[in-house]
Amino acid sequence: MSERLVNEPPAWAAGVCAGLHAAGSRDVVYVPDNPLSHVLGQIAERYRDVRLTLATREEEAFGIAAGLYLGGRRPTVLLQSSGLGNSLNAITSLVLPYQIPMLVVVSMRGDVGEWNAAQVPMGRAVGAILDAIGMPHATVDSPADAEHIVRLTATTAFDTRLAGACLVPRRITTGAAVHRGSAAAS
Repeated sequence: MSERLVNEPPAWAAGVCAGLHAAGSRDVVYVPDNPLSHVLGQIAERYRDVRLTLATREEEAFGIAAGLYLGGRRPTVLLQSSGLGNSLNAITSLVLPYQIPMLVVVSMRGDVGEWNAAQVPMGRAVGAILDAIGMPHATVDSPADAEHIVRLTATTAFDTRLAGACLVPRRITTGAAVHRGSAAAS
């Protein structure tokens, strides 16, 4: 059995990094999250031309990203799904009406395999919320697809001037297999 090297990122995290970089994003604004720490570590180590900016709250991250775009940059926001609820006002009163494009990478909580009941309502509602506010979104279905989905979501966002979200489910970030039809999947 081969063990992953300490500095080798999970395949999904490497894909997220490569995808946002390929789309021309050189500014990542984030709120700390355990799964996304793999992405942040790889950006700091392998993508030194990407600037990381820590935000104290999710809505602040969207404000910073909006300012970066207005300054000519192509920003990415990294956050956990529970933080999406915190940032809805910033998204719906600034980002969307003023057509400020950005890539939004969402580490999902509350989906299949969630251990924290407090994460479930928001996690299950993310897709419907994004649909309701008119924010396009795509889901990473496998670690191997992460780069392509992130790059496509980012490129579409920047080309259309409409922010786009890329959802990364727990089954991807934890590597847990989900068996269709099992009690865990219902």
